[in-house]
Amino acid sequence: MNLMLDSFKSSKGGVLGCLFMEDGEMIAVTMEHAYESGVEGYAPKIPAGTYRCVRGMHRLHKAGGLTEPFDTFEVTGVAGHTGLLFHKGNFNRDSQGCILVGEAFADIDQDGYQDVTQSGVAFTKFMALQDGVDEFELRVVRG
Repeated sequence: MNLMLDSFKSSKGGVLGCLFMEDGEMIAVTMEHAYESGVEGYAPKIPAGTYRCVRGMHRLHKAGGLTEPFDTFEVTGVAGHTGLLFHKGNFNRDSQGCILVGEAFADIDQDGYQDVTQSGVAFTKFMALQDGVDEFELRVVRG
């Protein structure tokens, strides 16, 4: 099933957004790592556009603590970047440009920035929605 990622806030603490199904139903909140950008303040690695997401076994080498291979989707076609995955994680530091999914936003570590909660639950739901799907189209909107 094709999805839309709509981000609404970009700050030093991360890029916050929501992930929607084609019919407009929200399926998760999201966070991506925020990188300093002279023009935009803070920005993610994935700009607005449409991307092909491909299922495969991946591992994270640093962020997120997922060092064992796991089944997920890679966002492909992002200029200058590879290995941008959907995965679980709660904090800006858990992403190196990947899309973290969660159930809600909260300042878990009390640093003044919003984090994503119940990421493991949200990731399981996300993968269940894509059961039997090998690839899908992701439309990214940056608001």
